[in-house]
Amino acid sequence: MARREPVLTDEKMQAIIRELRLIDDAFFAVCFDKDTALTQWMLHIILERDDLTVTEVKTQYSIKGLGGHSAVLDALATDQEGRLYNIEVQKPDEGAIPRRARFYGGLIDSAFLKKGQQYKELCETYVIFITENDILGDNLPAYHIDRFICENGKPFDDGLHIIYVNGAHIDRTPLGQLMHDFMCSDPHDMHYAPLSDKTSYFKSEKEGQHMSQLWNEYVSYYKEQLAEAKAQAVKEKNQIALRLIQKGFTIEESAETTGLSPEEVRKLAQ
Repeated sequence: MARREPVLTDEKMQAIIRELRLIDDAFFAVCFDKDTALTQWMLHIILERDDLTVTEVKTQYSIKGLGGHSAVLDALATDQEGRLYNIEVQKPDEGAIPRRARFYGGLIDSAFLKKGQQYKELCETYVIFITENDILGDNLPAYHIDRFICENGKPFDDGLHIIYVNGAHIDRTPLGQLMHDFMCSDPHDMHYAPLSDKTSYFKSEKEGQHMSQLWNEYVSYYKEQLAEAKAQAVKEKNQIALRLIQKGFTIEESAETTGLSPEEVRKLAQ
């Protein structure tokens, strides 16, 4: 008998949504999707500049890797100069390792450099991680990473900028107060009206409309992530099984090693 999924009552949904914060990627995605004004305001604080105008922002932006790993970006924004801003909110430390930032930068490059364009036409890109903890460990409010030439210290201007915003560094500065608000579940405790107003809107219980919209986004996102992870795991098992067969292992030995059934391995071998 198939296991039935637990029924989520309105009360349970309300309790879950009340506890969501902007550091939760699904809630962040709902609040910032297509909101160019809110995204621009946030980037002004993070980058300490007010000379950029965001023209487009999409959350849960999917980029397919060419024959390799793909990714779903929490948010991808574009400004009036064509610069790209990938914004990731990350709670677990392992989800924000430096090589993930490197990968996302490369993935964006491969997706946005069109056929026939020259390398010099690659747009300037910012990969921004907003992390719940101090991932890099030096108790700085933010870490700005650019490439330099080791021998002379001169900048290597490849157009990629990586920024880690330390969500654990909360103080009275604009960035510190922004991080305070990202860690808040109650909109009334937030410093900034733009964030308080937007999160209040999606946490409103009026007629259950906002509740349903948020919950659907929240569940859909994690179902997609789970399906992608399962598909990747199956693909890796299949590849291992094929390599074992090529090395002379039997169908049964390959099945036992990978956890696949003998029938699945036999089909792969054929």
